[in-house]
Amino acid sequence: MTVDNSDIVQNAESSEPSRAELQAEIANLRRVNTELEASLQRSNRYIRDKTNHLLNVMGTSQLREEELEDDTLQEVDPLGIIFDSFRHILASLKDKNKQLQYLHDETVAIFSTAQVGIMVVDQCFRILSFNSRMKEIFFEQLTDGDIFGNHCGDLVCKGVIPEEFCAVRRILEGDALACFKGWEVQNRTLDVEAAPIYDTDGSVKRVVLVYKDITELKKSQEELYSLNTQLEERVTDRTRQLQEANRELESFCYSVSHDLRAPLRHLNGFVNILNEDYGNVIDGEGKGYLNRITVASSHMGRLIDDLLHISRVSRAEMNFVNIDLSRSAETVVSMFRESEPKRLVNISIARGLQARGDANLINILLQNLVGNAWKYSSLNAEPHIEIGKTVIGSKEAFYVRDNGVGFDMTYHDKLFQVFQRLHGEEFEGTGIGLATAQRIIARHNGEIWADSILGKGASFYFTLPQGD
Repeated sequence: MTVDNSDIVQNAESSEPSRAELQAEIANLRRVNTELEASLQRSNRYIRDKTNHLLNVMGTSQLREEELEDDTLQEVDPLGIIFDSFRHILASLKDKNKQLQYLHDETVAIFSTAQVGIMVVDQCFRILSFNSRMKEIFFEQLTDGDIFGNHCGDLVCKGVIPEEFCAVRRILEGDALACFKGWEVQNRTLDVEAAPIYDTDGSVKRVVLVYKDITELKKSQEELYSLNTQLEERVTDRTRQLQEANRELESFCYSVSHDLRAPLRHLNGFVNILNEDYGNVIDGEGKGYLNRITVASSHMGRLIDDLLHISRVSRAEMNFVNIDLSRSAETVVSMFRESEPKRLVNISIARGLQARGDANLINILLQNLVGNAWKYSSLNAEPHIEIGKTVIGSKEAFYVRDNGVGFDMTYHDKLFQVFQRLHGEEFEGTGIGLATAQRIIARHNGEIWADSILGKGASFYFTLPQGD
């Protein structure tokens, strides 16, 4: 069989698409590809938006805006993203649950061991919880079933507390805190405080009440008030007694001044008569006796004066002022120098000594202490007196120091007693000066004490209120 090749070639050429058909097919493919790409982008954008919405609901990190707009990110793994988010949430919840457990345990411990009654109620006044102290105060005879869910007014207030003093009502009406002192209920006295627990919308969901039992405290306060009243009455009575004693003392002092001085004047008068009228017949020994009588009566007169003086010091009205103790000491020293101008005594007075007290009494104090040092340093060839201030222990104290004869510290307890003297007749005195000084310091609520070595002088220390 013979095949005509020319026919085959002609048929093949007639089956090939034309150029125009090929271009049309390519254009169609491009259009389909564009539509597919747009559809894919819309699908990816939809998946990203829904994934972000879900992440937002879960409260975890969302896709960034540039990731949402990036068209090159053709593939998104929402399940992977959501899985990672859930894993993060579960880890966070586990940690928060652990913290909440710690907080719960602490709250329960505080709630149960608190020494005040604690109760929680809802908006309808129903009891939701309470601690053991609350049960001791109000619910001791009730079971838990009798308490939970019941109206707090029925079990706590029992109708004896007016509505305007209801702490729960005050909170529900908008108060941030309600506080009432001295509730009298069920034979107890209580302080009550209430605070709200808010819901997420800001409304009051529950109310916490705290009851502090002050029954024993109030009882103690009443007893203290009673004791204070009794004390005031006793002080008033004691003051009246002291006033009567002062009046009796004044009367006694007047008697001492009047009744004892008269016999002394008579005694001195008769001694003078004997000396004047019978002096020519009295021998030397008799005149010596008369002289001793005169000296003794003069000494007794000074004792009477000193007794009157210390009595006035003990009863004098106090007038506290700021005192320049240095200047006061200079005035007292000048007085002694004028009385014995021929005596050379080295006296040093510290500058700036300040105190607060009664100026007249402090002046008498310095006269006695400086006079003591002046007298007992008279046998020293180079007498020295020092007036200053020092710190002994934790106390600031003023002092008057001399280099005189001193005294035996064995008898220091007699130093400030009336008519007690630690030296013989070689030194004048009645034993009143230091007793007077002690009375003055006592009236200023201070202290006075002495330190000495026999034959090496003495130091007298005293405390006074500090000046302003």
